[in-house]
Parts: sequence; C-alpha cells; structure tokens
Amino acid sequence: MEYIRVWTEVDLKDVEDHIVIVDDKYGHCPACKKIGIELINLKKCPSCGREFKYVTSKEAQGAKHDIVIRTRKKLPNLTFVDYNDYDHELGKKKAGSLFNV
Repeated sequence: MEYIRVWTEVDLKDVEDHIVIVDDKYGHCPACKKIGIELINLKKCPSCGREFKYVTSKEAQGAKHDIVIRTRKKLPNLTFVDYNDYDHELGKKKAGSLFNV
C-alpha cells in the first residue's frame, strides 16, 4: 500500500478536540498535557478521557513519511493529519480571534 496526501474539508474544532500528537513511541494529549501515552490500541486519553479520532506528529514534516507509516500501523483507527497543515490552520484561528473584539 502506498501513502499520498489527500485534501478534504474538515471541521478544525473537531480535529482540535480529538487529536493526539505522537513521536515514535509515545503520545501527548493536548487537552490535559499528559505525555508518555502508550500508542498501541490508543482510543482515548488515559488521563482525561479525551476520545482520539486524529493523530499527528511534528516529525512528519515535508517528505518525511516514515513516522506516518509507523504510526498508521500502531493506530490504524485514527486519521493522520499533516502537522504543518494542522499547526498552520490552528495559528490562523488563534490570530483571527485576536482581532475579533
């Protein structure tokens, strides 16, 4: 199986509320800031109970897709989100809120 990036419209709030950030071995919950979460069969945060639907990694920037393949094997039920896209859209949302008085 090959991997290619596919663009689709998503609800940023849904992604933001259901994403886990991973490195090669462990995850990080952005909601409660828990680090060191085991990845195998991960469905929710063991600390705060946040349901995970999406996963991303800061290591998956540019053409580096090895982390994507390894993560997809560990978490096949989650949708992998490109970190740069996620970070960029989140930054735009935060910047926009600064100007909405």
